Amino acid sequence: VLHPIGGLPMIFHLLDRLRESVPGASIAVVVGHAREKVEEAIRGEKRFAEMDIHFVHQAEQKGTGHAARCAMDSEWGARVSARKLPVLVLPGDLPLIPTVLLTQMLEPLPSSAALRLLTCELSEPKGYGRVVRRGKQGPVLRIVEEKDANERERAITEVAASIYLFNPVFLRACLGKLSNKNVQGEYYLTDLLGMAARAKKRIDVLCWSQAEDLRGVNDLWELAVAHRLLAERIVQDWARAGVRFIDPWSVQIDPTVVLEEEVVVHPGVQLSAGTRVGRGTVLGPQVNLRSTRVGPGANLKQGTVAENAVIGAECQVGPYAHLRPEAEIGDRAKIGNFVEIKKARIGEATSIAHLSYVGDAEIGRRVNIGCGFVTCNFDGRVIQGSRKHKTVIEDDAFIGSDCQAVAPVRVGKGAFVASGSTITEDVEADALAIARARQVSKPGYGRKLRAGPGGGA
Repeated sequence: VLHPIGGLPMIFHLLDRLRESVPGASIAVVVGHAREKVEEAIRGEKRFAEMDIHFVHQAEQKGTGHAARCAMDSEWGARVSARKLPVLVLPGDLPLIPTVLLTQMLEPLPSSAALRLLTCELSEPKGYGRVVRRGKQGPVLRIVEEKDANERERAITEVAASIYLFNPVFLRACLGKLSNKNVQGEYYLTDLLGMAARAKKRIDVLCWSQAEDLRGVNDLWELAVAHRLLAERIVQDWARAGVRFIDPWSVQIDPTVVLEEEVVVHPGVQLSAGTRVGRGTVLGPQVNLRSTRVGPGANLKQGTVAENAVIGAECQVGPYAHLRPEAEIGDRAKIGNFVEIKKARIGEATSIAHLSYVGDAEIGRRVNIGCGFVTCNFDGRVIQGSRKHKTVIEDDAFIGSDCQAVAPVRVGKGAFVASGSTITEDVEADALAIARARQVSKPGYGRKLRAGPGGGA
């Protein structure tokens, strides 16, 4: 249940839908294999902190009926039984389940009903438990698991989706009567249907027409299919809200992403982890943004990658720029091809056009940085607890091509740094800094070098 789909663990999707449909519900998560990881992941998610979530340990995995019995035998189960609350049972691997389905499942049970069963018609029902009725449309008699089904039962196309709403009195009374005399040697929750039918108790049925909503995940192929379905739903919702997709089937957008109207998304774009993109921004091919905020009217060109970054309004970024964590790009700034920014603030209308690395820096407004500029921010030392040293370039400075700033260092407002300079000392405002060896030319020396050792000119 921790396998990611749409940037979130599968079980997070289910808990999110429960939070929307029954925000005050008391929830038991039955955990067994790798339970510590499951518990840690759920407890560590802030949006679940206010939910009433309990963890029930199923030490041995003996089937769905055994899992339900573990839950009902726990303190959580005792409290639910004492309050006579209906019990909704859900698998943890249904990441596509919609809120409206849960809302309908949670409608009050008729007083005569032992449970409500969710079913669905599948043209290829392989792997699912079949719903056996008295006649084609008669009352439900039982559910038979595929491994226990005969040839006639396997031909049935109505299947159980492993989602139930139980009357708590019936559930608690019958769980202890389950038997594991079947092919898998497990206690099936589905056997409760047969008990209810034999006791002449009503079985309420909700038939769901959208089979894709109930797609479970049992292997990595099914995980990939569910991921693709979720991606298409997300893209479709944003397209209907005013976002233009050039090739919607090639795009991956997490459920936590927010896009404003008139955003244009080109093929291969990946947006994840709460990224927000402002109105009218263009995301070029293969742009990859994670936890990044982009202002309106920006243009992110092909291959731009950003993580935990902020990109201002009307910026131009890329192609193939890399914005690492804590990069902040001011409005109307230009970050060009093969530029890497890390933990640096770039001021408004500043240009870093190409082939540069800027790390641990503060760059002012309207600064021009030429090709091949590098901030040398690490020298192996630790100063005041920091392993990286800061470069500051103030407003309106001009940095020529192929320069290095050896931090810690400051270039003053309006200063110029000549091309090819290695700056190791602060530069005053409005000064020109030249930090390179003087060029020396020796006439005719080229012929001597070509002649080699012992040769003459």
